[in-house]
Amino acid sequence: MSRDFPEYTNIPVYANAFKLLQSNPDLLDLLERIIQWEEQMKGQTGYELGFRSEDVFGDPRTVASLVPKGILYLSYRSASDRRYRAYNLEELKRAVEDFKNMSAVEAEREVEVPEDMFSFIVGHEDVKELLWRAIRSDRPVHILLTGTPASAKSLFLEELMRLPRSKFVLGSGLSKAGLYDVIFESQPRYLIIDEIDKIEESDNLTCLLSLMERGIVVETKHRKHRSIQIKCSVFAGANRTDRLPPELLSRFLVLNFRPYTAEEFIEVTVHVLTRREGVPEMIAPYIAQRCLQQLGTRDPRDPIKIARLLREPTRNEVDRVIQTVKQRKT
Repeated sequence: MSRDFPEYTNIPVYANAFKLLQSNPDLLDLLERIIQWEEQMKGQTGYELGFRSEDVFGDPRTVASLVPKGILYLSYRSASDRRYRAYNLEELKRAVEDFKNMSAVEAEREVEVPEDMFSFIVGHEDVKELLWRAIRSDRPVHILLTGTPASAKSLFLEELMRLPRSKFVLGSGLSKAGLYDVIFESQPRYLIIDEIDKIEESDNLTCLLSLMERGIVVETKHRKHRSIQIKCSVFAGANRTDRLPPELLSRFLVLNFRPYTAEEFIEVTVHVLTRREGVPEMIAPYIAQRCLQQLGTRDPRDPIKIARLLREPTRNEVDRVIQTVKQRKT
């Protein structure tokens, strides 16, 4: 059965679409893809017949639900096929644009970046500038930070986790197809992935490749189909890059970090302990030096752990904690 035009022409498409977007903003991408299909296919063969849900990367159930909501009509139906058209394309476009304009200020406020981002990280001004440019870019930019664990990349990743609408995942902790759930449920503006070189499941890599290349993620399984189009920048960390597939590595701007020297370790540690952990300025250098000398570490995370174990900020207390740690490490 087919029909060329809906039976009811006085349906308030604008009001229906605007109200729907207010209650379910996640449908914005789908409605924009429907508008794009209508505009691009107009005048071409098959236009009057309508679109299938897969033509607009939509879940069949979600697309079908737009019919009783007064946004789409069923333009063609058979035993194995369902096709749809917009009731009133111009009203639908106007509702989408008005909703986007109304929410623009709120959306901008939602992704407002903390003013002190990266402020406690010593040096690496060139990296800070590149990351700021990526964060503020209108289009997604994906950056991979590589280097040993005892380098600044870990500090940068921790700072990036402070971004509004960011989501942190650990590559080694992702379950099979777990990245799909992260994308569909959280819809992050910034995806932070540590240990990206330890992602092993092919489903997760497929999801990531599609997200980074087109901003479109489609998951198709038995009796399950969902898709989403989002604006998302990926910031990732890895100790090595030789385990990453070439097609994934090529999507990143790669920034390499060397290990800290002894002098840099002390400077960075003192800065982090005093600025972020609230350690007194007289004791912070002592913690850094003792960690370097007694524990043989140049990883700033180790002094942070020691500082958090102190009952009182004294040298004797520092020595007591470090001595216990040292004995248990050997």
